[in-house]
Amino acid sequence: MPHSTVTPETVFSPRPATTSDSVFLFGETQPRLSEQEQYKRLIDRQAAKLGLPLAHLADRLEIARPRLHKVIRRKVALKDDLRDQLFEALGIDCVRAKFCVAILGDHTAYDDPEVFVVCEAMKGFYCEIITRRRGELQVALRPPIIHEALGRAYDLLLSHQARVLENDRTLQA
Repeated sequence: MPHSTVTPETVFSPRPATTSDSVFLFGETQPRLSEQEQYKRLIDRQAAKLGLPLAHLADRLEIARPRLHKVIRRKVALKDDLRDQLFEALGIDCVRAKFCVAILGDHTAYDDPEVFVVCEAMKGFYCEIITRRRGELQVALRPPIIHEALGRAYDLLLSHQARVLENDRTLQA
């Protein structure tokens, strides 16, 4: 999606076909993975990235090796409590994982720096709203006001990044 057509209302919409797609492509080449299957693939991918075989992960969680292998690599259901245990054992951020799978529908987005920033911003903003440390919002806010405020927060992050990069550059010189 070109940047000019991305808005806060459309940013999570399914992406249209790109100009590089074949004209003979009449549908998805693969069926969309279920959330269950995406969580399994995310877990398997993170374990592989850490160089941790499923057998060692099963030992760490004190569950039978064949059971974990069947759950992750076959069609046995991944229960929520086991998923959460695996997330913790592998250091997977559950908010980011759920955002990738449930909102984006793409478990491979978990390692994207953009997704990391969005999820951390979402956690921080939600924490501010529910704790009311700085005051309570008592009026209904229109979405453009929220989008503008978050845009300004993003500008602050970019200016901070510029200062950090400049400091690193001057320290290396």
